Amino acid sequence: MNMITQQEHRIPSRLLSIMAHELLQPLNAILLSLDEVEQECEAASFTREASVVAKHQALHMARIINDVMDVSRDTCGKLRLRMVSVDMSTIVAGAIATVRPSLASRRHRLAVALPPEPVPLYVDSSRLHQVLTNLLNNAAKFTEPGGCIYLTAEASVDVVVIRVRDNGRGITSDLLPRIFEPFQQGDDSGDSGREGLGLGLSLVKSLVELHGGSVAAYSQGSGKGSEFVVRLPAGNTGLPAAGDPCFETFTSQCCLFHE
Repeated sequence: MNMITQQEHRIPSRLLSIMAHELLQPLNAILLSLDEVEQECEAASFTREASVVAKHQALHMARIINDVMDVSRDTCGKLRLRMVSVDMSTIVAGAIATVRPSLASRRHRLAVALPPEPVPLYVDSSRLHQVLTNLLNNAAKFTEPGGCIYLTAEASVDVVVIRVRDNGRGITSDLLPRIFEPFQQGDDSGDSGREGLGLGLSLVKSLVELHGGSVAAYSQGSGKGSEFVVRLPAGNTGLPAAGDPCFETFTSQCCLFHE
């Protein structure tokens, strides 16, 4: 006999409820902005501002929908990796470019410290990009404007360790053991804490473990910042040498971004 427990029935219901709420907010903002564009089309500066709002909210909706789709694939065992050989610095550069507008809007300072030599990985580059952008966006989300975020990496023969640390709100002791579970959210006392479904860190854990790695979260408590540590197997299959003209690198001992 097929039996659905109360807990199993409640999970999809809760997901749909949260999705509806989260998607309606940016959708209403988009529609309002487009109405303003139509009414004020002769005011160029106003039109540009409304267009920026609409684009930002549309991208927010896309992230929510993509997270839900990935969680669904993961739950059904359909989340697959396309493995390639790549230098870690290339993925880091792409992740920073993705989150740069978000960091700039909240005046965050991002310090990046990578090994000076190439660090080869055998990974799904788009999925590792997703891991890093989720961790950086999470740090930005729970760090007050003007705060600091640090992305560092170190490599040995067998393992690559990537750390994303911030001086933000931190993680309470009761939440820390559950931080990678779906729908978990940090303190939502600020407006930024209300964004998203609480699926980003759950996806990070799933994607890292699919790569044969692990991820852990650390925090001394509320107001004391947090750190997420990703450990991945090192790999060197087919990576171009540093002198190869096809090799692009983004390595530096300390790159500081602040706008």
